Amino acid sequence: MMARKIEFDPEDEEFFGKVGSFGVPKFDNEMHGGVPRGFMMVAFTDTGSGSELFAKQFTSPAEEAENTLYVSTNEGQQEIIRIFQKYNWPLDISVRTIGEEYNSTVLERELLASRYRLEGFRLDDIRRLAQTRFVDDNTQDYLTEVTNEIMALGPYFRAVVDSLDFFLQREDPSRVIAMVRMLQAHAQLNRGLLLVSVSTNGLDPIVKQELASIADMVLSFQVRTIGTDFETSMIVSKFRNAPENLKILVFRVTPEEGITPETVERIA
Repeated sequence: MMARKIEFDPEDEEFFGKVGSFGVPKFDNEMHGGVPRGFMMVAFTDTGSGSELFAKQFTSPAEEAENTLYVSTNEGQQEIIRIFQKYNWPLDISVRTIGEEYNSTVLERELLASRYRLEGFRLDDIRRLAQTRFVDDNTQDYLTEVTNEIMALGPYFRAVVDSLDFFLQREDPSRVIAMVRMLQAHAQLNRGLLLVSVSTNGLDPIVKQELASIADMVLSFQVRTIGTDFETSMIVSKFRNAPENLKILVFRVTPEEGITPETVERIA
C-alpha cells in the first residue's frame, strides 16, 4: 500500500521553509538554522534538568496556533498558562493536560469507591455514583486519543508530548512504541515538527533504544552538581544525516529568553 501523497502549497513552502525554530535562537544557530521540517525528536530527561521548560519553549514559535498542540501528562492548565504568560509565549495554541484529566475522571472516582467500601453505601451516594457513570469513565484510552489528536494535525504542524512516562506506566511499552512510530511517520509525511520527552528514571534500556532508533533527533537533558551549583546541559547525540550537529550545550534559564545555551562542546 503506497503512502498518501500530500500536495504542499507553494506559498506555504516559502513561508515555512525547510527548517523550523526550536524556540531557542542560540540553539537554532548551533543546529545550523533550526530543526528540519518532518523531524521527530525524542528528549531523554533527568529530573530537574529543565526539559519541561524546553518542551513549552519549543511550541512558542507557533507558526500556526491552530496547528500547534502541547500535550502535558503531568502539569495542569493553570501552571502551563502561568509559564507561557511569564515568557510572553502565545496563549492561543491547543493544550491538553492528560494528567489533570486522569485525576478528575479516574483517581477521584477510585477514591470515592474506596470510601464507599469503607463506610458502606447511602442513598445519596448511590445517586451520585449513577450520575458520575463511574464504570464507563475508567475505560478511557488516553494513548489512542492523543495519537488521533496529533494525527489529525495538518501539514507543517508543531506538537509536543511531555511526557511518555504516563503512558509507559499504564500501557504495554510495545503499544506506546507503536504510537511513536505512527507519529514519526505522520510528522515526516506532513513536514511537521514533533517533540516527545521521556524520563530516564527507571526507563527500560530496550524501550530507550527503540525510541532512539525511531527518532530523527535525540536530545538528552542532564543536570549535575558542581560545588554548590547545578549545571544543566543538552546533549545532541543523534541528528539524522547531519552528524556535525552532535554537541553538548550547557544552558541557563533567563527571565527574558527562557532556556539559552551558554557554552558548546563538539562531540568527537
